[in-house]
Amino acid sequence: MIRRMTGVAFLLSAAACSVAQDDGALDEQIAEQETAVEISGVNPSYIRVDDQGMSHVTAWDEKAGYAGLCYAMARDRLFQMDALRRSAQGRLAEIYGPGDGDSILGQDLLARAQNLPAFAAARYASAALRTKRALQGCAAGVNQYIATAKASSSGLPLEFQTLGYEPDPWTPEDSVLAYIYVGVTFDTLTWFTKLERAAVASIAGTEVATTLIKEAANEVSMFDAQGNLNPVSQFLVPPGASAPTATLVLPPPPPCLEGPRQFAPQLLRMAPASGRASNAWAVDGHLTSTGKPLLATDPHFPHATPSAVYLAQLKVSGEYNVAGWMMPGFPGFVSGHTERIAWVPTYSLFDSVDLYVETLRPASGGGEEVLINGQWRPVTTRVETIHVKGQPDVQRTFRTTPHGPILNDGLDGLDGFGTLALKSTAGQPEWKVDGYFEMPAALSFSQFKAAALKQSIGWNFIFADYSGTYGHIGYQNSGLAPQRESPLNALYPVPGTGGHEWTGYATNAELPSVYDPPSHVLVTANNRMVPRNYAPAGRPVHLANYWDMPWRAQRVMTRLTTATQPLTPQDMASIQLDTQTTIGLPLRDIYVGALGRVGLPAGDPSAAAAAAALQQWDGNAAASSQGAAVYEMLTFILLRNTVSGVIGPDEYALFAPNVFLTNQLNGLIDVLGSPRAPYFGIAEGVDPVAARDEAVRAALGEADEMLRGALGSDVSAWTWGGIHELTYNHPLASEDARFDIGTFPATGDVGTVNIGGWFAKVGILALPSGDFEGAGGVRAALAQDALSATRLVWNLAPLDGSFGVMSTGFSGDPRTGHYADHAAPWRSGQVFPIPFTSAAIP
Repeated sequence: MIRRMTGVAFLLSAAACSVAQDDGALDEQIAEQETAVEISGVNPSYIRVDDQGMSHVTAWDEKAGYAGLCYAMARDRLFQMDALRRSAQGRLAEIYGPGDGDSILGQDLLARAQNLPAFAAARYASAALRTKRALQGCAAGVNQYIATAKASSSGLPLEFQTLGYEPDPWTPEDSVLAYIYVGVTFDTLTWFTKLERAAVASIAGTEVATTLIKEAANEVSMFDAQGNLNPVSQFLVPPGASAPTATLVLPPPPPCLEGPRQFAPQLLRMAPASGRASNAWAVDGHLTSTGKPLLATDPHFPHATPSAVYLAQLKVSGEYNVAGWMMPGFPGFVSGHTERIAWVPTYSLFDSVDLYVETLRPASGGGEEVLINGQWRPVTTRVETIHVKGQPDVQRTFRTTPHGPILNDGLDGLDGFGTLALKSTAGQPEWKVDGYFEMPAALSFSQFKAAALKQSIGWNFIFADYSGTYGHIGYQNSGLAPQRESPLNALYPVPGTGGHEWTGYATNAELPSVYDPPSHVLVTANNRMVPRNYAPAGRPVHLANYWDMPWRAQRVMTRLTTATQPLTPQDMASIQLDTQTTIGLPLRDIYVGALGRVGLPAGDPSAAAAAAALQQWDGNAAASSQGAAVYEMLTFILLRNTVSGVIGPDEYALFAPNVFLTNQLNGLIDVLGSPRAPYFGIAEGVDPVAARDEAVRAALGEADEMLRGALGSDVSAWTWGGIHELTYNHPLASEDARFDIGTFPATGDVGTVNIGGWFAKVGILALPSGDFEGAGGVRAALAQDALSATRLVWNLAPLDGSFGVMSTGFSGDPRTGHYADHAAPWRSGQVFPIPFTSAAIP
């Protein structure tokens, strides 16, 4: 039940509700126009929506507060919440049908195999009382909104009306499931990469697998082997080209993977359209115009309409007042600020999953057994029914070993690797979310650190408090980092028979941390946190293998530390929009040098103008850049030709979407800077340098042909945004024009601070004619598939000094004025105030 409040205070005595925050009198806490939400069994909460569509929730206790917060979230994002829940449950085909080539049904089967709802139920059952209370309140709020919407004249959100179904009631376990699914989307690319590394090693050897999936170098780690913060100088963008880092050849696959090990072609449609990226940084008051810390967060998620994150404020009287972003369905503030502290995260890329090649045999009483450490142990089974809209139900049996669910039961095409069980931290009893419900109450770094260490997805948290003359900043690595008997787990699927088990987790003391760095600056951008030989207390500790490259972190650090004036909040927002590439100019110089030695491709009418545009390019991947169009297309074609020439075009079609693009580009930089066989000059008597130069020339000819096909023959009209576009992708945009925001030129690339996407579909560039056009051609290959879901700058001096923008709008309902009102400002770099005090909420 809701009612409009006008100048009404809470119906409690002032003595019973003294407030820690300096919000003033109660009549200032409750704005003149505010909605009171009454939910059975929960105290009222009060919601005010500002002129941008952001909800500001006030309540007297936490359970009521989270009820109000989730009521507002459901009002704005109910279908998105339900779609994410269905993705994790494996129930999308119920509402969409099987999808082209059974792609949606295939996604459901993989989700069913992983049995995530069972993990969520177990993790909720063991959660702290405070967490349960918050999530119970959240469920009550969502369900109150569902009941209210169903009883209203406008009904449920449009998506439910279009698809003809009603959402199930929300449960506290669903909120845990929503957070687990965030980790699953990150982890899927990790285990796909382990599979692809094994496939490449089986085709071309370990050195090739190591080079083509090249890790970030130890030299750019944020911390050294003992856990000390490395100097800022290691992160500054070097002037001009630099020599490639040495390739440390990693061990070969275990014996159980000897011989050809390849993906089946049907896995192409299941390649993970996910990557791992975000930017976060903080500067303390020594370097800022405010004299206090400034923080910036722009989380990178798969492009979604509406935005992949939700932004709101929650005031629990007498306890805390917090504003920040969260994932739809999970009400924990992943980033936020109170009156005293602020925090911003990036994903830390923990190696949180392993693939075990299981040895099975029939059990004497029926079913199967699995061999682990010399003992035959039972394999459990369950039968599930998948409802498919417009088609008969699908029934499937799913198996689980003591390591975890068997992926083969939900993902066809894995048989070339054996029977694979997936072990993940989400399936372990140590996994938790409790810290998110303690963070808002923290008053110091030590309290925040203790809270941050009570959640289990790998995150880098950067923190600031505003006490003292200049305030303080700190960093805490957080999450469950499994330790193993063997280093091979981090690279490949491993034998399930023994010798590769988990031995525990990195301890809290072993996770890197720092407070008040002497540089007064902290930056994370998914870059390598620790070197391979990390052993802070003498014990080797493994956190991750697939860190992102340091390119975004280097660019941010360079801009922060080379500023000649105190840094302003507007400077933080400007850096978030930065599209200067870190690797672009060094690669450009290699290309221009090669073309200078071998000449331009013969018969290419665009070659001279394209080469001139490339030579004059300033390294900026702006949408309007002509040189960027040539550089990006040339780089993608050269990468395709180089990799497919070594592992074959069939395997490249699987390699391209299954290995994070920055690892691929790091390998390309290596072999271009140090040409060698088998990448260049494999034939006897062929100079690798000459072969590399010829490869650059050939790639330019192919790139020019594709650019002419997409943009026409006038090279002066070519722009990066002409082939790199952002299409707002609501799943029902083709069904109802109200969901369609449009298609626009996009900016940035995979390595820029203002990220231009992960380009998971770049393999389209390798398709033969006919298939290439049918798949959407150049624009589909280079479409923006990931972006900053929001850009925020936290500034607590003054308390209303923060600002930001959403990628679309606060609401998912196009019947409101806040469905797409931020889309154009987001593209143009505008931001809006994020009010915090009651008086500032418009």
